[in-house]
Amino acid sequence: SRAEDAIAVNNCAAAVMLVLTALAQGKEVLVSRGELVEIGGSFRVPEIVSAGGAKLVEVGTTNRTRAADYERAITPNTALILRVHPANFKQVGFTERTSREELVALGAKHGIPVCEDLGSGLMGAPLSLGGSPMPGGLDEHVHRVVADGVDLVTYSGDKLLGGPQAGIIVGKKDWVERLRRHPVYRAVRLDKMSLAALETTLR
Repeated sequence: SRAEDAIAVNNCAAAVMLVLTALAQGKEVLVSRGELVEIGGSFRVPEIVSAGGAKLVEVGTTNRTRAADYERAITPNTALILRVHPANFKQVGFTERTSREELVALGAKHGIPVCEDLGSGLMGAPLSLGGSPMPGGLDEHVHRVVADGVDLVTYSGDKLLGGPQAGIIVGKKDWVERLRRHPVYRAVRLDKMSLAALETTLR
């Protein structure tokens, strides 16, 4: 499954902030307490939600968050479900994380978009070993997240591709188009030289 549309901005933090500003400004964003993380460069999820003008609603507990926790937190003011990939740490022990498929189904049921921030991410089909996909360390494959039906996926183009600094947003055409039309996109989009370098890197 391929993403229907994509845009590029100047970094991954800007990509997440654009999603929050365009889709959830003045409204509620659901995030698991186990995903309220700091990932590089003092990028803290609660602060980026606040910077996007949205209200953070913490869901579940630090070590266990279920689909029912998200559903109980949904109100008429809920505008987005944000799933944050734990790119630089791992929880072990008595833990439970709501699956991507459950969140996609929940979002579809309530008409709420689901966005997943992958941080660095991985590209290309995962290798297989004995018929099973090989784990990609702590990173997740972009194509797998898209195939699971998430509405929007954000990730860092420079870390993933080794090219110019960029934040990439891929996903459903209607949602990406809403981001493209928002005034903040003009402020954070890549310039022509960076776009040319990104295109060259991709080719």
